[in-house]
Amino acid sequence: MVVGCTVSKKTTAINPFQGDSAGCGNFIVYQLSEDGTQYISVSLNANEVKFEDSYALVDAESIEVIWRKFDGDIRRSICNDVIVEKPNQLIDQKARSGEISIKVSDIELKKKENEEAYRVTLILDDLIFNGLFIDYLTIENVVVGWLPG
Repeated sequence: MVVGCTVSKKTTAINPFQGDSAGCGNFIVYQLSEDGTQYISVSLNANEVKFEDSYALVDAESIEVIWRKFDGDIRRSICNDVIVEKPNQLIDQKARSGEISIKVSDIELKKKENEEAYRVTLILDDLIFNGLFIDYLTIENVVVGWLPG
């Protein structure tokens, strides 16, 4: 008599993006790795995307999620009006698939409507790049909606 058993193994993707976050311009959000050598950026057209909705990246033409990796710390170059020497870029990949949810409180939405800077929270699920999978990433309370100068 053969008795079978089922082994269930739950795995979680390694997520290096636990460093600082930043927001630039009308709507670009960065989530950096702890060592500052890579980031996930989310850029979108804030006039074409409805906040409080979720979007599949393969269908969302107004949303772009990019993974970039460098041979040194990139933090000084993020959202900085002062030109600094950047480290060499090693990886530049657009997400092939995944889902993004955009959360904005009613108070922050009013600020956006008044063309003021406002805070957003992004929830990214099942991001797939060539060579990287991120099962879940939250980028919280990042200020966007401002223009440099």
